Amino acid sequence: MKREREKVITILRFYRDVDKTIKLNERVIKNLEDQYYTTLGAVNMDGMPHGKGTPSSPVERVVLNVPASVQQTISSMNQENRKLAEIKGHILSELNALNYHQKAVLLAFYIDGLQWEQISERLNYSPRQCRNIRDDGLDALGKRFSRNKAISRYRFPEK
Repeated sequence: MKREREKVITILRFYRDVDKTIKLNERVIKNLEDQYYTTLGAVNMDGMPHGKGTPSSPVERVVLNVPASVQQTISSMNQENRKLAEIKGHILSELNALNYHQKAVLLAFYIDGLQWEQISERLNYSPRQCRNIRDDGLDALGKRFSRNKAISRYRFPEK
């Protein structure tokens, strides 16, 4: 039971940080694209031929100079961002299936980082009742996560 709760807590922490991870990946992708795809520099547009055996357009010259490893990195990061967004959606749908109080306590404690006193004021319960609601919510969420194929198959980072 405790191990299952720890797994749910790991998933909730992942959910909290997934947007930051996606934004970081997007920033890295943008930096790589800016570095490799927008280095055209001055382009001679006089229409005159300029040597033989070289790429015919500035875009072709740039694309040919992009290392395969950079293209692969950009592609894999885009794919990772799509997978992260998909997993986040699954987690959110399972959270939305909880009753209001369980969802409110779990989001306030694990996502918003509120203290028990703040949560109890918000929900008009005692801190002890809020902890009990959290425990019930973690158990319910653990069952829901184990039934969700996408969540149960995903490898969440251990912290």
